[in-house]
Amino acid sequence: MRLGYSLPSGLIFLSSTIFSVDAISFDVAGRARASNPVFHKRDSIPNSSNGSTSLEDLLDTIYFCNLTLGGAPFEVSIDTGSADLWIVGTVPAAHNTSVHANLTYGQGSVAGFINTAALVFDDFEIADQAYIHADSVIQMIQDVPGTGLIGLGPSKGSAILGLLNSSAGDPPLDRIFEQNTSTPNILTILLSRNEENSTDQPGQITIGEVIEGNEEVAEQPKLPALVDGSGLNQHWMTLLDSNGIIGPDGNRINTTSLKSNLTEGKSDQLRVVFDSGFSFPQVPAGIADDFYGRVPGAFFNETIAYWQVPCSYELNISFIFASVEYPIHPLDMTAFNGVDETTGEDVCLGWFQPIADNILSDPNFGSFDVILGAAFLRNAYLLINFGDFVDGSNSSVADPFIQLFSTVNRTAAHLDFVNVRLGGKDTTSMQDPLLSVSEAQSSSSNLAAALSDSSENDEPVYKKTWFIVVVSIAGAIILAAIGWSIYSLTRRSRRSNVRSESAFIPPMGSYKPLVMKEDGDSIVGPAVGQYSHRLFRDPYSDEP
Repeated sequence: MRLGYSLPSGLIFLSSTIFSVDAISFDVAGRARASNPVFHKRDSIPNSSNGSTSLEDLLDTIYFCNLTLGGAPFEVSIDTGSADLWIVGTVPAAHNTSVHANLTYGQGSVAGFINTAALVFDDFEIADQAYIHADSVIQMIQDVPGTGLIGLGPSKGSAILGLLNSSAGDPPLDRIFEQNTSTPNILTILLSRNEENSTDQPGQITIGEVIEGNEEVAEQPKLPALVDGSGLNQHWMTLLDSNGIIGPDGNRINTTSLKSNLTEGKSDQLRVVFDSGFSFPQVPAGIADDFYGRVPGAFFNETIAYWQVPCSYELNISFIFASVEYPIHPLDMTAFNGVDETTGEDVCLGWFQPIADNILSDPNFGSFDVILGAAFLRNAYLLINFGDFVDGSNSSVADPFIQLFSTVNRTAAHLDFVNVRLGGKDTTSMQDPLLSVSEAQSSSSNLAAALSDSSENDEPVYKKTWFIVVVSIAGAIILAAIGWSIYSLTRRSRRSNVRSESAFIPPMGSYKPLVMKEDGDSIVGPAVGQYSHRLFRDPYSDEP
């Protein structure tokens, strides 16, 4: 998920060519963020017989696929919460447009010049595809040569399109759809699940066609793709039903949208964004509390701003869209995160995370309440019809819509949980009942402080709150001591008949900094903008 951008005063226009192809289907590969010691690093992404790439998925996962730019291969993460393509590394025969772009995500940012080069995306070939050649990558996992990100969101959210101000800046999917109007303007994503913490969790993306065996998705309700009321960014967003979440106790949770001036839906319908860039779905704090706060032994871990839940406790919830219930696999309710060295017990975190204040309160992100990331998308086959969201579409093109097809069999999901978490012995009938509402734990009271502290984990030490406070107090003490010394010396000199001597001032000329490099240049301070992994926070996400 990406924030907004600003337009420069000068714009350029480019010409382009697209080679025709009808539809493609290819696999994607998921990789866990390397910063978490529990995650397992994947050695490589094997190629299948048709040249597509595989997908893997672990705890805090980012999904990747392969493409080439200028003939050079790149492994890029897929992100339905943004619309631009950017890469790190050398692209042969690239053209620099001299237009500079900055992208800011929910976590991290990217900056660089907009270049163009020939793009090959599976069977699609696009000449002069515009992308950002990133020379600054901050707090993003894609920070080494040969990596990058491809946005699969609506083109209205494209910084490149806005900066170039012509169809030459269209995102790759728009360029693909523009080449053949007879090909359906659809994108589908199917994420699946293997063993917990397995290094092989396959998934698949199609452009222009539906995955074989999942044709029923076309018969599901067409959920309207809402136009973002903020006018600042556009995502794949739709409406939940009124009070459209069934909690662990089997009852509907009362929901209230936090957005004002609603033009579609009712106040008890949450605005939901589908964003593959977020591993951990983001929900209002009260909803997360309803999911986990009544579980015996669960508590909100303020250090990492996540719910910590007994791994052996089975939880079942569902989301309701257009009166259709979409259950969540119990293994997507809690994520195994290692073993407590003190107790020897398994530690699990709640997959559904309280949404951070910096996302919820910042209008630049858009007018939504919930972000349903990978932990939700593993439970439903997602079809997105771009409709007239494709750049340059005329009024005759239909409105965009979203369809979901549940992939969860409740009986099989329960057996999965028993085998993975309970060693094959079903003891769920004996698990302690949920706590009463009055006994429930809550994250809300301390959430803001916890998320604030968590957001500082990757900042340079001189920007951290505790450092600023300590330095401020120390500075005040030093200034007070200096003031007292001057005051004391002044009083003493007034009382003494001895002639005072002037203080010795070395002939140093103008002020010199106290810290110097060996070559004599001053050191302004620690370098900022260096990439660093974060333990739990996603990015868009869209690590998460």
